[in-house]
Amino acid sequence: MDELKKEVDEDAVVVGGSGENARKCISAASSNIKLEIMPEVRQLSDMLTKSEGQSKERTTEQNEKASRDEAAPEKRNSSIRVSKKSASAAADKKPLRIKKSVAVTVSVLFVMLTVFVIYEIYKVSDIMDSVNYVPGSLNFDKVDVLVSESEMVGLVSHTDETKNILLCGCDIDQNGISRTDSMIILTIDHEHQKIKMTSLMRDMYLKIPGHGKNKLNASFTFGGGDLLLKTIYSNFGMKIEKYVCVDYEVFASVVDDLGGVEIDVEEMELEQFNKYVRGGKKNRITEAGRYNLNGQQALSYCRIRKVGSDTARTARQRRVLKEIMRKSRSLSPLKAQKMLEVVAPFVTTNMSRDEMTSLLMEGLQCLNYDTMGLRIPVDGTWTDKKTNRVWYIEVDLNQNARYMKQFIFGDNETAQELADRQQKSDEQSDQYNRNKYAKNKKKTTN
Repeated sequence: MDELKKEVDEDAVVVGGSGENARKCISAASSNIKLEIMPEVRQLSDMLTKSEGQSKERTTEQNEKASRDEAAPEKRNSSIRVSKKSASAAADKKPLRIKKSVAVTVSVLFVMLTVFVIYEIYKVSDIMDSVNYVPGSLNFDKVDVLVSESEMVGLVSHTDETKNILLCGCDIDQNGISRTDSMIILTIDHEHQKIKMTSLMRDMYLKIPGHGKNKLNASFTFGGGDLLLKTIYSNFGMKIEKYVCVDYEVFASVVDDLGGVEIDVEEMELEQFNKYVRGGKKNRITEAGRYNLNGQQALSYCRIRKVGSDTARTARQRRVLKEIMRKSRSLSPLKAQKMLEVVAPFVTTNMSRDEMTSLLMEGLQCLNYDTMGLRIPVDGTWTDKKTNRVWYIEVDLNQNARYMKQFIFGDNETAQELADRQQKSDEQSDQYNRNKYAKNKKKTTN
């Protein structure tokens, strides 16, 4: 076993982690991915425990009987004593043989499980080679921070218990220009066992370092992920050092591999939904209701515009992402591996290959974490603005920096309160838009 442990440590170093991380991966794989081998291991472990108990009971009974025989008058002859000794020795050897047999079987199965997990780690490491890695050149030193020092979220993107990565959903047009259609700060909060999603509204009118004021999503077009991270730091004091950008081209494949996502599509969303959906008439929806959306349908749902503006849009994106996370929990290792092979070439990041692999392995440990969401700017902290017939969102930076800090790094009760308030606000917004839609529909009918 010591040699096996040593091998696990050595293999973990190859993929950028420690032996402890590898053992955590084994534990996570067996508990979250539910490998088929584990029930047999648990069954044999129970058998081993049972056989040990039986052996102890037999030994106790034999010792008690021997004590009684010694105390009683010696009435039996030596041949009988020899016979008893032989029977006792045979009885002792039988449970010992069972115990050794079960122990050997458990050891073999444990080795098989470990070899399987190590193989999967190597396989994942190979797949990670197809990710698009952007050399790191991120420097926050010369970035002006616009929020007050008291509202600064912090000078690091994460602590040991809380990690933050910026997730971007990107579109690349025929000229090779990338635009971020969605921006979400993904927080892995190990302390409270939560996955937090902070949506950033793309129409926020913010100062982009070196480019004046513009919409937030313009920063990605001007300077990619690095400039987007600097823009977030400049306006909210939140220093995030890592980003992962996924091309929307592969988004549909992910949803299809998961077997679809269950989403309620409202009547007021149908027109916009069918406007963006690809795949012809078969993917169009004519009636409101709860549907298991395929990849193209889910992508169209995330892109719906002019229904509740960008606030409702970010809520729809969080719903789909939450459903994707929920369904990912039941993936088998083989299916997860195949999905990763499809997605990896469409991923761009400033993380290193080893960092991406470690992050992926760490994700196995938090598949069962609860999810919660927040939108920035928070309701009551922003107003509409129109410049040159272009609609923007004017934001109170200090208030939103405070809310962001409380949600991501605050105690569990505060974060949950903000998430519940956000959900209630989304529901009220949806109801307002339903009433508005019904009123306009009635006018058109009349």
